[in-house]
Amino acid sequence: MTGRIYRWLFGLGRSVLPVRDDGPVQTVQVRLSGRELLDAREVLTAYGIISAPPPGADMLLVCGSGYRSDSVVVAHNHQKYRFRGAEPGETGLHNGVAGSTILLAANGDVIITPASGKVVVQGTVTAKDFITEAGVKLSDHTHGGVKAGSDTTSGPQG
Repeated sequence: MTGRIYRWLFGLGRSVLPVRDDGPVQTVQVRLSGRELLDAREVLTAYGIISAPPPGADMLLVCGSGYRSDSVVVAHNHQKYRFRGAEPGETGLHNGVAGSTILLAANGDVIITPASGKVVVQGTVTAKDFITEAGVKLSDHTHGGVKAGSDTTSGPQG
């Protein structure tokens, strides 16, 4: 009897089409079985998290009244595109389709890996102690070739 109750309160399926994200609530079409296709299921996600899983994503539905027609998606995952290799305690953001990741590593580092190789910031970046990959500290470095007037200097030196 208990197993039957759980089957009616929860559903596990896969998204069929891309999510629709043009209204007040994101919706998705979910196939639960060969005969059970639910359209426009609302997707509930944590505030501030942006996610539009591609078709084929696993979808967990909660059917509060016990009826599939009265269900919402409360979790989703894509087996092909999920992030792999996280250490205990790590968290982050990952776009598996593009391959970009922001990882809050277990050792405290923040690792940003853009698939395109480019990080775009729209606004001002303020850094307390910025050091380039070449080892040049931006807040405290020298330039060679300093001359008077409008002459230019050589590149920064560590």
